[in-house]
Amino acid sequence: MYHSLRLSTIAWMKEWGVPISLCLGSFAMLWSAHPPRQTPELAYIFLLPILIWFYFRPTLSKVLVCSLFIGWIYQIAMVGWMRHVSLGGMCAATFLLSCYNAIWFLFARVWLKHFTSSNLPIRFLIIIGLSCLWVAIEWLRTLFTLGFPWCPLSVTQWERPVLLQTASFAGAWTISFFLVFFNLCIGSYLHHLFIRRRLAKGFVSRSFCPELYLGLLLLALMVYPYFSKRETLHNKDKKTLRVGICQPYLLNKWEEGSVTKHKQILRKQTEFLSIIQPDLILWPEASTPYPINLDRLWVEDLAKKTGVPILVGSVVREEDASYNAMVYVDPIEGMNPEWYAKQVLVPFGEYVPWPFHWVPGLEKMVGPVGNFSSGDRTLLYDLPIREENSISFVRAGLMVCYEDIFPAIPRKAVRMGAEVLFVSTNDAWFKEEGCAEQHAAHSVLRAVENNIPVIRCGNAGWSGWIDEYGFIQDVLLDQHNRVYFEGAAVIEVKLPSKERIPKTGTLGDKFAYFCTLLFVGISLYLQFGRKLSVSKES
Repeated sequence: MYHSLRLSTIAWMKEWGVPISLCLGSFAMLWSAHPPRQTPELAYIFLLPILIWFYFRPTLSKVLVCSLFIGWIYQIAMVGWMRHVSLGGMCAATFLLSCYNAIWFLFARVWLKHFTSSNLPIRFLIIIGLSCLWVAIEWLRTLFTLGFPWCPLSVTQWERPVLLQTASFAGAWTISFFLVFFNLCIGSYLHHLFIRRRLAKGFVSRSFCPELYLGLLLLALMVYPYFSKRETLHNKDKKTLRVGICQPYLLNKWEEGSVTKHKQILRKQTEFLSIIQPDLILWPEASTPYPINLDRLWVEDLAKKTGVPILVGSVVREEDASYNAMVYVDPIEGMNPEWYAKQVLVPFGEYVPWPFHWVPGLEKMVGPVGNFSSGDRTLLYDLPIREENSISFVRAGLMVCYEDIFPAIPRKAVRMGAEVLFVSTNDAWFKEEGCAEQHAAHSVLRAVENNIPVIRCGNAGWSGWIDEYGFIQDVLLDQHNRVYFEGAAVIEVKLPSKERIPKTGTLGDKFAYFCTLLFVGISLYLQFGRKLSVSKES
């Protein structure tokens, strides 16, 4: 009996234990490469364990099961902080993200069975095609009602600006493309090292692996823009925008007993910052206890008392509609009648999307304000900068909550003339488990893509600013170097000259479109064109 149990255990390990271990290895490295962890270099090799498994040609059903459920565990580990708002929503969202990932692994399994026995052109096409597919899947996640493009592969490099500069003309998709391409090239080199060169006939084919050099060449092309920009990295001839950041760490804002306390915190921080005379004071998303247009006097009096304009993250309520908004309050004129309303709402967090609103009980998943209405336009504010003998203005684009994870929103603001981007957010919902760092990483990508600084104000953190090259120039930290705390500070934001800001922004999603079309073309060739060429030869 013991012998049969031992045999069945060995059989199970061969059947499922090794595949699960290799899948876990890949996803564990990918998890470790993302913020707030500090090992982004693992993104260069995270696919290797799964590629090794695919070499032994597992069945598609086994690949589907492992990629779906190990991928689901990975997504829960990544965004498990969502459970603090909705456990059911977290489970559903993470499984949906796992389904996206599973598409790539299925195609990789099918294509890589041809990889090991193909010549260099076919191997190169497969590497290109799988890299394009990864980009296409990340782009698809930005679409549709339930689109959630959180933490694309490019986010792993948020603290490595040397690698980010290609995003300034082709978007952050290029970084994801490169990382998958490099993984596959390293995988091909290992296959050459241990398998192909033993079967090769000539000295050159035994000693030379072109894929390795292609991967290194693409790495050189990725870092080249950084070195070409070195002369402008430390350009001191820039205007300075002094911004006071309020990080009040407000919890349970809509509870009746918290109103007075939260107003006092905002007053205290704003009055403290006004002593340093910033050009502007920024409050986080939904910071006022009540809709600002229904409770505006105390904010207007505060702006008048301090003499500093305040850019307020707040709810605005008009008739039966509520908006998650950013509102400019001038010390003299009071609340600006034009305000920016969040355009992309959080499904099941701020509204119940169609057709789910027919399901009884789902309304309870929406926050205490109830269903929000979405904004329908991009709004820019002209913010004053006080200089020695004059006042100049800078045009600011606005984003609320997680809008900075969608590349199209800041891109449109830049095309309308924005010279700086503001992100007002409330990550306190999600406690202190990495959400703030993951969210801030997207702002780094948006800064490089649009060649302008991004200023962030979080309720609990991450607050600070990122320059147009993706360098984190300042971040609010407590005495323990943590971003999660109640505090305030003035940051000095160096603004690039208007000549440096592209008139039309980046190529936008065109690189993602190109990758999608190229993947389709390579798929058709591998499915039909290759068979035709083989049949003609025979």
